Amino acid sequence: MRISKFIKVLLLLVFLVPISVSAQDVHFSQFGQTPQLINPGATGVLFGSVRGIVNYRTQWGSFGNAYNTYAASFDAPISKGNGKGAYFGIGANFYKDVAGASNFGNLQVGLSFSGIVPITSNHTISLGIQGAFGQYSANLSSLTWGSQFNGEEFDVTANSNESIALKSSKYFDLGSGIFYEFKNSSAQFLGSDMSSFNVGIAGYHLNEPKQNFLSDTEDKIPMKIIAQFSGTFDISESKLSLVPSFFYAIQAGYKEITPGLLFKIRVGNSTKYSGLFKQGAIYFGSHYRIKDAIIPQVYLEFSDYMLGISYDYNNSDLSSITGGYGGLEISIRYINKPKALQRASFK
Repeated sequence: MRISKFIKVLLLLVFLVPISVSAQDVHFSQFGQTPQLINPGATGVLFGSVRGIVNYRTQWGSFGNAYNTYAASFDAPISKGNGKGAYFGIGANFYKDVAGASNFGNLQVGLSFSGIVPITSNHTISLGIQGAFGQYSANLSSLTWGSQFNGEEFDVTANSNESIALKSSKYFDLGSGIFYEFKNSSAQFLGSDMSSFNVGIAGYHLNEPKQNFLSDTEDKIPMKIIAQFSGTFDISESKLSLVPSFFYAIQAGYKEITPGLLFKIRVGNSTKYSGLFKQGAIYFGSHYRIKDAIIPQVYLEFSDYMLGISYDYNNSDLSSITGGYGGLEISIRYINKPKALQRASFK
């Protein structure tokens, strides 16, 4: 009992200190389902009139209080017309991260704007900007300290003798990104063979906002650079497609590299869209966050909706404590697609 509680406190300190000092951002394993969190330039770039996504992630529950992250986003193209001329994208996003027994967390609400230029019927490039309001906070009163350990258990009524003055820290954040997309056809049919891919690079915390989380210190949130790629490549004369993707992020010396491959099986037929389950796709495969986790994933797409489920199986040095149990993640996406012949697409 004593060892278990000691490990929990030690791990909390290990994770709390680097987060509060370096202000590392939240991340989702299903990065393709968080477009505004990885590139503001992706705002409004979609086959449809509106897109809404909700995300939930829970991790590290195997050795104490789970770390939970909630997110939601909405975006839409504006003045798109027939899609042959330049148009705009607008979006909003939200996330809240709550970590451990102290409820250490980050709340952020942002607005994104993009300018989208079709270069030809197959090529589109866009530039986006995002402004966000954020706040870090924690509740240290829920923690136990070494001075409260009486040899058998932690006595929460005892004086902790800790003089840390902790307060919430508010900040304004600025991000920007450029996003390129290729499609070999402007139409979308279940029966046709398609190829498409997108690639982008973005920067977040461009203004390196200051935060005064501890009363006697002032830190900056370091700039973060993200590069990503994803594609969908139909295999000729079959219902199978390959969906590769790649995610790279660097922030204050911390790197995340996540390649992956999904297999997509198209189901349904080319009958006209009627609002019923006429077409869709099943995706399955895995990503690998290098030196951290294997991430099997399954997605079900039907009509305008997509449900994604993934699990991080931890294989880093921390796996000796977690037993490999990392994080469960769920996403639900809705795109109001044109009510016409179309094929299911992952984007």
